[in-house]
Amino acid sequence: MMLGRWLRNRFAWPSLRLVSNPSICADCKKCTSNCPMSLDVNAMVQLGKMENSECILCGTCVDNCSKHAIRYSFSSGK
Repeated sequence: MMLGRWLRNRFAWPSLRLVSNPSICADCKKCTSNCPMSLDVNAMVQLGKMENSECILCGTCVDNCSKHAIRYSFSSGK
């Protein structure tokens, strides 16, 4: 999976990914507390960088964000 992400990012291939909007984040940390991989999702949102090799794209953070600061996107990420 890590090799696949590296190739995707290296060649800017479109794929399903998470994107965030830190300006609308309420900093409630529900995304972090509900993450099944125990990732600090809130910190990722604040940085505006949702890329993490441990993330399985389950969408729990998307579902638990009441402000819709995290969403799915099908893009190249560039």
